[in-house]
Amino acid sequence: MPIITMENAGELTLQQKKDLIKKFTDAVVEVTKKPASAVYVRIDEVPRTNFGIGGKALD
Repeated sequence: MPIITMENAGELTLQQKKDLIKKFTDAVVEVTKKPASAVYVRIDEVPRTNFGIGGKALD
């Protein structure tokens, strides 16, 4: 079973999560020919204070 995990700095709206889950699933189905019911998608929302780029915190 394909498993996709996405980490995001900050929160996403419910609609954004639904759209991502659908698009990730559709892409995996198209490429692997596995049924959508076999595709798992997990979205982790991490506070921006826990991320840094270039030596600086995002928030």
